[in-house]
Amino acid sequence: MRFPNDTAFHLRMAALVIGALFLEHLARTKIEHWSAPQIGVITFVLGLAWVTMAAFHHAKSTQDRMKVLEAKIDRLQALTDALADDKRARRSLPPM
Repeated sequence: MRFPNDTAFHLRMAALVIGALFLEHLARTKIEHWSAPQIGVITFVLGLAWVTMAAFHHAKSTQDRMKVLEAKIDRLQALTDALADDKRARRSLPPM
């Protein structure tokens, strides 16, 4: 399922990655003793777990919100149908 704001999110993340790559290159060329930090496997796995848990939480809350909105739509549809039936009944000819 696509979210309404995912394009803006991906554009921001792409800009951050490109900016980080540019800054990394500048740091390597302009700072004499610069060395990029080394990321260990455990740190990487913990970071991925954090991102996964955040995505799961976001997806679950979105799914819950959709269920609530679907229930509201169903109630509004039932109310609209009842009002339309009532309006038709008032406009019809009285029984003979």
